[in-house]
Amino acid sequence: MLDQIYVIGHINPDTDSIAAALGYAWLLRERDGANTVAARAGALNPQTSWVLKKLGLDAPMLLTDASPRFESVMKRLDTIRPDSQLGTAWTLASKTGGVAPVVGEDGKPYGLINGLSLFKYFTETLGPRPGDTTVREMMSAESRDAADTSVPKYAANAHIRDSLNKLLRDEYNDYWVVDERGLYLGIAQQREVLNPPRLKIILVDHNEPRQAIAALEEAELLEILDHHRLGNPYTHQPIRFTVDIVGSTS
Repeated sequence: MLDQIYVIGHINPDTDSIAAALGYAWLLRERDGANTVAARAGALNPQTSWVLKKLGLDAPMLLTDASPRFESVMKRLDTIRPDSQLGTAWTLASKTGGVAPVVGEDGKPYGLINGLSLFKYFTETLGPRPGDTTVREMMSAESRDAADTSVPKYAANAHIRDSLNKLLRDEYNDYWVVDERGLYLGIAQQREVLNPPRLKIILVDHNEPRQAIAALEEAELLEILDHHRLGNPYTHQPIRFTVDIVGSTS
């Protein structure tokens, strides 16, 4: 998803907007080998639906806004069960960069094991005479005993910006990312959540921000191809801007 370039027309799309998105995405794929995907910023009208059906074409994917979501920064890490030995968690954490997700048999997050949770567990369980406990005994404990069960969960399709204030207040380095049923999907790290990658966007058949996909300012605008008056949005870098006095963009 992150390496894709979305070619998208204006809100309340007409046939020209949809045709331009489909055609230009196809051209860039065939000519340049670009990973372009045609998208639309709203529902199809009856005329456009009829045209697509007549031509045997699928409608572009629906993309209602360009604001980054938690799914864009999550990593799908291997997991262990709550009754797995702590030694198994240790091995997993050494492969994932220091975190072992503990997930129940129902697929829902149970807790995270990391350096801080291990330190807290060992401090509480070893007592004043740690020498009385062997490494084998420590590593044979169940993972549930050392897991931090207070780690926040965020829906994969939730906008990061909507939780930004909470994220800035939290003292967590990692977060659960779950689906609509609360099932484990992955782990998101704080540094990536606070600096998410921008969606790559090419606008066709419009250039005014008020006609564009929502949260366009949060995207990386790469190019504009249009035939309307100028009302171009702010960009983060120089872009290709093509506008001509023709009847349609497509």
